[in-house]
Amino acid sequence: MKASFRNLILTRFLLLILAFGPAMGVTHTVQKSETCYSISRKFQVPVSALMAANGIKDPRELKLGQKVKIPSKSSSKKTSVKKGKTVKLAAKVSRKVSRKVAPPRRKSLRVVIDAGHGGRDRGAVWGGVRESALNLRVAYRVEALLKAKGYAVTMIRRSDRYVSLGHRATIANRYGNSIFVSIHFNATKHTSVRGIETFYVGKRGSYLAKSIQRELVKNLRTRNRGIRYRRFSVLRQTTCPAVLVECGFISNSYERSRCKTTSYQAAAARAIVSGIERYDRAY
Repeated sequence: MKASFRNLILTRFLLLILAFGPAMGVTHTVQKSETCYSISRKFQVPVSALMAANGIKDPRELKLGQKVKIPSKSSSKKTSVKKGKTVKLAAKVSRKVSRKVAPPRRKSLRVVIDAGHGGRDRGAVWGGVRESALNLRVAYRVEALLKAKGYAVTMIRRSDRYVSLGHRATIANRYGNSIFVSIHFNATKHTSVRGIETFYVGKRGSYLAKSIQRELVKNLRTRNRGIRYRRFSVLRQTTCPAVLVECGFISNSYERSRCKTTSYQAAAARAIVSGIERYDRAY
């Protein structure tokens, strides 16, 4: 009987510890990437109660390895009733900070960006606008946007220098799981012609061309000249899916006035990146 009584007392004691353990001073060590919001979710207590228990005025003050006290759920309920608005605000701030500091997720796809022409090869020149310069400006913007989204990027050229067509393909062929995007602006002796067109080789190149062409037409609001199969040297010699994008006709005075603006170049870059993302989701 005495043994049974001792076991009963021990069992009740353990139940009391489980029930009231949080009120007896549970602590937690802050891990990497944890925020007040994530810790409060983990222990199922309001953010305001967690901050009040630890004297935290700004959720951004939380540091790696810091010891924080976890308040009991009973006291947390009282705090959340009194400070319901504070709970929502703190959670919102914490989530915003967490999103802001989180690094972009690394993508497995590598994008090889080719700013067409360069150096002694100026490309088309109309009305004082040089194609090779426009190509490089858009390429820089595409690179920045892709890197911000976590993509690995290789630039064929970063300055006004000449790179042969064969060497451009050689650079692209160094990488596995990659795509090749050559950026250009168009020109023709028929100055009334305007619009966007994209050239490709291969089945995957066709889908990449469709994705980029669709976004360019939607964002730049100009004539859709479609996608076309062409065995250009820079596409034919490239082993990965490859496209050549013509972002507008600088031989058309109206379109040239748009093409040379930073807003147009930025819109073209966003469209190209959106097309690449669309392709990446499919493959």
